[in-house]
Amino acid sequence: MNQYPIPEGLAPADKNKLVNYWPIRNKGNEFDWDTVTGVVLSLSLRQQINDYEFEKFKDDCHEKFVGKLEDLSFWSVIERTYFTNDSIFKISPLFLLFKAKGRQNGRADVSASDLRLCKLFSGLLGNFFLKEPLEDRLNFIEQELLTVLKGKMDSGCIVQNDEQPYLPFLNKTFREDISFLASNPQYLLQALPKMLKLYSFAYCAQLALNITDWKHEPRSRPLYFILDSEKASSERTSVKRTGYKLLSASCERVFPLLSALDVLQRTDSYKKRPLWQVYTDALNYTDHDRLLKDLNNYLEEFSRLRQLDIRLPSDNIDAAFEQLKDLALEQFRDSKTTRAGVNKKYCKELEEQLLSEFIQVRGSAGRTLVLNQDQVLLLTNLAIGRADKLRLHELRTEFEQRGFYLDNQSLQVLVSFYERMGNVERMSDSGDAVYVRKTL
Repeated sequence: MNQYPIPEGLAPADKNKLVNYWPIRNKGNEFDWDTVTGVVLSLSLRQQINDYEFEKFKDDCHEKFVGKLEDLSFWSVIERTYFTNDSIFKISPLFLLFKAKGRQNGRADVSASDLRLCKLFSGLLGNFFLKEPLEDRLNFIEQELLTVLKGKMDSGCIVQNDEQPYLPFLNKTFREDISFLASNPQYLLQALPKMLKLYSFAYCAQLALNITDWKHEPRSRPLYFILDSEKASSERTSVKRTGYKLLSASCERVFPLLSALDVLQRTDSYKKRPLWQVYTDALNYTDHDRLLKDLNNYLEEFSRLRQLDIRLPSDNIDAAFEQLKDLALEQFRDSKTTRAGVNKKYCKELEEQLLSEFIQVRGSAGRTLVLNQDQVLLLTNLAIGRADKLRLHELRTEFEQRGFYLDNQSLQVLVSFYERMGNVERMSDSGDAVYVRKTL
């Protein structure tokens, strides 16, 4: 008989708790993106710096150069060039590891909020890491500085990944994009923090859009943006119906359903499972009668504890999961309860901390999802990746795989933007004959 898919003795918790798959809590969500960038780079390289302060690194560099320089006063030039105004962090991505120092026990020396966000990216990376070293193009002095650093680097991961992927399609593109940036270390320095903000938005948005469908593995779901040079209009059907309004409504379901999922996690499991995997495991379990009895008992107890109407027992696994969803959401519908207030705080914090860079208020159209020029150029370069160029419709597909959708009107504005940038090859007036190149 296969493993029981839910905890033995399943019982409802007194309070709704959210532990897995979500970087936001109802308070304390200030993120230091420099730290997060350093941790993600550390995870990608499986390299870290333990108990090595930056000032000690500077002293070690001074000692190394004093032994080689005939003119000792030249050290002051090196110090002004690389250690004033943090210039050293702009010569090689490896120096960003100082932003995410680990301790000897291997844990990240970062705040709880940053750790949650790093866990999100650790989940997107999964078992992937960069097997080849970064090929920096450095001068002699910079190479020497880097040699000092490499002597203090250790292998390891300072954030442990304890979750199975919730959005496998996004894992795929994230790994491809990390690999592409690593092939261009100077571009990685510039682009990695912006890329992480793109993916934090995409992850939260796509999980919210997929959260109520656990019968299938998640897929990229339409979420429409306009470009910041466009005017918003209520006549843009896709943007109006499948844009901010849809995202906002979907986010309201995340805390109720993910907190319900936490109760279903097996304590003996090495990795936490997404809701769709728990459902699949339940369907594949051989003793349906036992499982259904435990689920129905749980749902009855949950309804009684949350003071909800008791429903008839479900007669199959699918119906039991539907009832689980309905009850998880229903407990938050009474606006007079403290639970409803907590859920609103989760939504408010999410929008302010991770979604706001992609939201603008556009007159009568109200809140609208918007991509600015920097975001468009980054998405373009990531989408094309290691290829020389992509057809326009291929580029659009790559945008969508990352969770960013544009309607035909926005696509025409995008082509005009590319033409001004000079990175378009138009073979004919047909859209299929429009090729887009990277801007690197």
